[in-house]
Amino acid sequence: MLRPTSFRFLALLGLVVTSAAAADGAGLKVIPVDNGVNQLTLLGEPAMAVRAWRENYNAHGFDVVSFYIRDKTAGEKAFWNLVPVFGQAGKSDGGERLEITIGGGADCVLHDFRLLRSDDDKRVMLVIAQRDMGDSFADPAAVHFTWYDLAKNEDEAPGEPWRYFRQTHVTQAAKPYCDVEEAFDKELHLGTTGGNGGPGDTD
Repeated sequence: MLRPTSFRFLALLGLVVTSAAAADGAGLKVIPVDNGVNQLTLLGEPAMAVRAWRENYNAHGFDVVSFYIRDKTAGEKAFWNLVPVFGQAGKSDGGERLEITIGGGADCVLHDFRLLRSDDDKRVMLVIAQRDMGDSFADPAAVHFTWYDLAKNEDEAPGEPWRYFRQTHVTQAAKPYCDVEEAFDKELHLGTTGGNGGPGDTD
């Protein structure tokens, strides 16, 4: 049986977890990514994010987002480079994803993201929130935040892209949520939307 002091300790631990997670994105602002082509500047380079709706004709349609960047030093010869998202180390492909998705059910969003950038554009981060399935789409469950830095393949190492989002760490929300948008807002103070999606978007 937990003593009152144990509850106070757990509550304090929850505050520490929340504060640490929120501090990861301190000083960075959310860059909205809306349906369509979004013209951006990331780490001083011309970039774009493309967001499109994948209709499913039920409550589980979803948005798909991909990122692209150009090397401005190449001038007229510059071409667009895909910016993949690299996840768990140790996988044969590095956990590489060419796009990310936003979706869930009629009641709650189970996975979404925030694109973050410092005012001086010297740091760009991506945060992806994923809620465990739990008992159903409509039940609160644990929410995990996976953090990525926009990195450059400085040494032109074979097999790695020119620019990519590199996973740095994972944090967990201090309490269960049904909707990851609420977790983004209350835990990380990053608002309730990362941009406007398709017709079934529940942001």
